[in-house]
Amino acid sequence: MFTYEKLWERKLDDPINCLKVGKPFLEELSEENDILIGTTAGRVLILNQDKPPEVLLETKGGSVQALELYDLTGQRALDLVVGDSEGVITMFSRQQILSKQEIGTAVTTIDIFKDLEQGYEIIAGGMNGTVTGFQPHEIFWSLKVAEESAKIATLNMKGRRSPFIHCILATLLNDPFGQSMAVLLVCDGWQFVHFLRGSNRILSLRVPTVVCSMDAGRFLTFEVARRFNKTDTRPKTSLDSNKASEDKQVLLAGEDGIVYVMVNYEIHRLFDVGFRLSKIVGFRPSFLEQDEPDLVICVGYANRALVYRCDKLICEIATTDWPHNITLGDVNADGHDELVLGLLDQTVQVYRWVKQDI
Repeated sequence: MFTYEKLWERKLDDPINCLKVGKPFLEELSEENDILIGTTAGRVLILNQDKPPEVLLETKGGSVQALELYDLTGQRALDLVVGDSEGVITMFSRQQILSKQEIGTAVTTIDIFKDLEQGYEIIAGGMNGTVTGFQPHEIFWSLKVAEESAKIATLNMKGRRSPFIHCILATLLNDPFGQSMAVLLVCDGWQFVHFLRGSNRILSLRVPTVVCSMDAGRFLTFEVARRFNKTDTRPKTSLDSNKASEDKQVLLAGEDGIVYVMVNYEIHRLFDVGFRLSKIVGFRPSFLEQDEPDLVICVGYANRALVYRCDKLICEIATTDWPHNITLGDVNADGHDELVLGLLDQTVQVYRWVKQDI
């Protein structure tokens, strides 16, 4: 179906805490995107193939733990949101500090929640199990998710649990009546996926293991989706069995090495990668046909990155150390997204996808 080609790599002096691809602060993109790297020194570096790493900005705070790009000001340029180990989230616009918010605990993850009316909130998860929603100049709400988990835990789940927020996913899903809704999913050190609406927990689903990463997309074929959806009574045909299911699903990466899928608000086992997972990212190479399912990249405690189509392994990338950060974006301005891996040995690797003719 396809393979990969390593374009280039660069060894850095600083550990790689987080990665993003983009070009912040520009209204029009006239050149290739940069790779943005959050480091332990409180700096955000920019990296591309032709130049050594440069310091884009310094937060004057702790280690940079999370990065997000979004047009916070509505001026058609990507602004930068930076969360650090001291619990400070700094928002930059046009290379100037727009504002700072403090959440009172080290930041573990950041996402942007977009509602159906084009509004947004920045969502930050913290080391103490708190999730906070805010905009640059106002904090709207905060919820101690770890306390919510402890309240609903069953007897066989009791014991010492890490409270910190492992992952947050803001996306659009269909409700049980088929209507689109904006949802915010949160996972901490307990075996739950929580659905939040502001500071209210509206639903929690039990998961067989602690979830460390999530992504949403059309990952299942019709054939596989039917295994999990007992309400789908449409006739099975050979013509559509390998096409992408119409509905969006959520994939959940477990610490047990298994990727689970949420279908109709039920959790099912999809595939086992054979090592402890730390991150999954869904993507669509530009050469995929419209009716093909999304692909997913899986990394964790192993020197490789695995690519799955539905529940089948289709590609494996060997690496020199554990890849613990993944991002995708058009790094070389060719109109196609490349894969960027950040390794534990402080190496950044860039790959492109190559279609194989069968």
